[in-house]
Amino acid sequence: MNILEIFSFSFEALKERRVRATLTTLMVIMGASLIVALNGTGNGFTNFINSQFSSLGANVLIVSPRGDIHVDKALADEISRINGVEEVLLFIQQTSSITSKGETQTSIVVGVDQSKLPLLFPTISFQSGTFVSETDNVGIILGNELARSSSGEEPFATLGQTVKVVYQKYVNQQPVVFQRSFIVRGVLNYVGSGIVPIDQMAFISTSAAKSLFDKENFDGLYVITEDPNLDKPVMDRIRDLYGNNLIIISPQVISDMIHQVSSGVYLFIRIVAMVSLLVASVGIITTLQTSVMERIKEIGLLKALGFTNKLVLAIFLCEATIIGILGGGIGVFLGMSLSYMMSWILGRSLHIGTSSSAGELFTIQIIPVFDSWNIISTWILCVALSMISGFYPSWRASRLDPVEALRHE
Repeated sequence: MNILEIFSFSFEALKERRVRATLTTLMVIMGASLIVALNGTGNGFTNFINSQFSSLGANVLIVSPRGDIHVDKALADEISRINGVEEVLLFIQQTSSITSKGETQTSIVVGVDQSKLPLLFPTISFQSGTFVSETDNVGIILGNELARSSSGEEPFATLGQTVKVVYQKYVNQQPVVFQRSFIVRGVLNYVGSGIVPIDQMAFISTSAAKSLFDKENFDGLYVITEDPNLDKPVMDRIRDLYGNNLIIISPQVISDMIHQVSSGVYLFIRIVAMVSLLVASVGIITTLQTSVMERIKEIGLLKALGFTNKLVLAIFLCEATIIGILGGGIGVFLGMSLSYMMSWILGRSLHIGTSSSAGELFTIQIIPVFDSWNIISTWILCVALSMISGFYPSWRASRLDPVEALRHE
């Protein structure tokens, strides 16, 4: 018998015991699909995290005050003298309503030296217009999503248009509304909402922010280091100087932490998937062992007809191989579909939004990414485990004495 005839003979034997073979194959399918799905979702989530944090430079630290310390130019000058610090940018920010054409959107309005924004956001670029200079007290630039109308029919604001910035604060325990009109000097291209949602923000000059929001001091500062590897030494030095009076956020550290946590979770679930494959292996052993016990007379007859031990071994081993081939193949394709479902569920569960007219502030969209080698290796693993699991029952079948097998009741 050639290899094709052996596989055909084994396949017919499995068809005669289709319920048992199907259940065993399902166990292999479940294990393979879990491995592929987790790999695709994990790669997609990693790419999503990288894309979100890449919008903010890896060498950026966000510093904000805690307690009685004031963030001013003197503090910025002191921090700028720390070894490894390239630039320090002071900023003022205020959650405000921006009104245009009768429509209102909620946004974070930031006052910062805009000539230094490319240091913070390396991928920043303009759809139209340009940055607002520090001497311009009426200019404003809008993030890409902010400039789009929530209805999607026409832009919320365009270059040269006048918009109104409105915010509220309490004066003598009474709410007071402040507002000022600005001219749109620029609209940014889409950057990607990371730890700083630039696409939903508006930027004005520092002097305009101080005047509008009536603040003597700044709300915080961005510290740009000379190299991402210097982030931790600079953070440690700032903590040595100011203790707990300053809150320091490192997007790179947050990104690394998320990667570590997600890697741990995916590793745990991958172990569960491997366990399911091991359970499937036990199922294959049980299926073939039961098949051998049920077919002892048939094995004796085959040997009486001239089938050698190696041929009997090959027939039963092919049954296990077929289970691995079918289970691994179906599991791989099912896992790819399952990965899209898992990514959609993960995106929905991590979806952050607001009920205000601004609409969604942080949309999470995870696209699975599949590694061809992982898919191939998963299929090979299923086939290999099936063959290993089926070897002992196949060997037992090949060692049966034909005379005793024919006499078996």
